[in-house]
Amino acid sequence: MQQTFLGNRVVLVVFITLMGAFGLNLTAGQFFEPLHTAFGWELTTLSLAVSLNMITWGVFQPIMGRLIDRFGPKSVIASSAALMGIAFLLSATITQVWQFFVYYGILTAIGFAGCGSMANSVLVSRWYIKKRAKMLSRSSMGMNIGQLVLLPLTGLLIANTGFRTAFIVLGLIILVVVVPLVLFYVKNNPQDVGQFPDGDGTSSVSPTKSALLSEALRSSHFWIASLGFASCGFTLYFVTMHLPKFAVDLGGSTSLGGQLLGIAALASAISMWLTGQLSNRFGKKNLLIALYVIRFLAFLWLAIAPGIPQLYLFAVIYGMASMPIIPLVTGIIGDRFGKNAMGSILGFSWLLHQVFAAFGVFLGGYLRSTSGNYNIAFWLGAAILALGIVVTIFMKREEVVLQIKAVEAK
Repeated sequence: MQQTFLGNRVVLVVFITLMGAFGLNLTAGQFFEPLHTAFGWELTTLSLAVSLNMITWGVFQPIMGRLIDRFGPKSVIASSAALMGIAFLLSATITQVWQFFVYYGILTAIGFAGCGSMANSVLVSRWYIKKRAKMLSRSSMGMNIGQLVLLPLTGLLIANTGFRTAFIVLGLIILVVVVPLVLFYVKNNPQDVGQFPDGDGTSSVSPTKSALLSEALRSSHFWIASLGFASCGFTLYFVTMHLPKFAVDLGGSTSLGGQLLGIAALASAISMWLTGQLSNRFGKKNLLIALYVIRFLAFLWLAIAPGIPQLYLFAVIYGMASMPIIPLVTGIIGDRFGKNAMGSILGFSWLLHQVFAAFGVFLGGYLRSTSGNYNIAFWLGAAILALGIVVTIFMKREEVVLQIKAVEAK
């Protein structure tokens, strides 16, 4: 009896893993106020831990990529998720600010580097080729749903049980739910269980052979995709970290920023599904350019006409063009360079993304402090996105070549 294709199960586990990983890593801001109340730690100091997390995450992306290429994504994802869970359990014991820097800024970031988007994208890409963009988009929706579920849950836990219990519950979610799912329900490759990518034994794919990182670094295709992705990083985390403060500057409540990010996450989830459905019809490159243009227009909107009503429209437009960029870039790099070396190559691209992300967060705060508003920062974000659009236009289209082979009668 032929075994049911396991690719769909892998996609579901990846979806749940990304829910947990992104949900936990983005909860830090909600712990700022209780930590300040309990210990008197200043917002600036706590914000530095977030910057450390982002840089550590970026630095460890290529390292985790090399480990994935060598040992496979399953073991790296499971061990990294376990590290995230343990780091949150340790955070429940903190009494000194250096502990928050170590547990969240370093340990959580290292774990996130190995069980976040890059690692899980490599796993899905091993199971799907013809349907790669669609399945990457579906699994990546976990990033949005994780924000919608775990961020409100964190707020409720902190308000009703305290920050220490919140750290414990979040850590246990990863350790009890995510880690066992990866260990017991995931295989590194379809060949490991006698199956074929996409579950289709009647066709094989002959893209370019898997490239080495050194080959990718000499390729204009890699740098075009990565520099466009860097513009995504700069603007993505600028909005995530500064939108709540910007909302207050415009006269909104302290809770408005969280509401806007929730709206953006919902719009992103819908857009993620749509891009997966449309990628084969319109091509990854064209959809990627469209998303960069949409985000560019969102930044222009706030730079020209800032105001509370405009924030809600911004959240929808920006959300449509936020997370869906990630599976498209992943698919483009996978189609061009092959799956076997995809971890290290994609990891290096993520490093550039995170360096620009950290720069965007810092520069946004610096420009707000020196000018008294975010207007210049929004114009700068729009300019960087315009550069990302122009660069991506020059990307050569890479086709995945399908070869039909005869199936011998059994």
